[in-house]
Amino acid sequence: METNKNLLKLNYVELIYKTSIKSTDRIRINDPDGVYLLAKEILGDRMEHHEEVYLILLNQASKILGVALVSRGSINKTVVDIKIIFQHIILSDSSRIILFHNHPSGNCKPSKADDELTKNITQLSSLASVDFIDHLIVSTDDYYSYSNECRYDVLKPQSKMNNLSPFLEKEEIILPNPL
Repeated sequence: METNKNLLKLNYVELIYKTSIKSTDRIRINDPDGVYLLAKEILGDRMEHHEEVYLILLNQASKILGVALVSRGSINKTVVDIKIIFQHIILSDSSRIILFHNHPSGNCKPSKADDELTKNITQLSSLASVDFIDHLIVSTDDYYSYSNECRYDVLKPQSKMNNLSPFLEKEEIILPNPL
């Protein structure tokens, strides 16, 4: 029985992450307001046109490694493939992530689909030991932050479970000196 030699050739996937930004020059995300400013800059004139979903990839010090467009949709919905999100996380070797997307209607209230996406990313990121810090829904004039709204039902970063802001590192927290 003769085998087709082409069937035996192996295909491979190569993961490449290249950067020209020095660690000291990276922008640090400190709070949802910073995420909102970044989102407004990235979305620009497209804020009210169609939905776009972005992933902010962070190192352990919450400095931005990169921002990835993970989905582009229509005026009122988009489909997000979680595998695409985790390809970016693995490729960049991120320790922390933040998701944001726009609602062209201007209504920042999360939908059931937004809650479900947040819940799924929370579950998968905890398995991969990646901190899912926040998910923001943005519009031209406002934003909704799952972290700010204490949505523990869908977003459970480790630091929130300890009643600490997910944007702070433990060594940055200054506790009062007991007398």
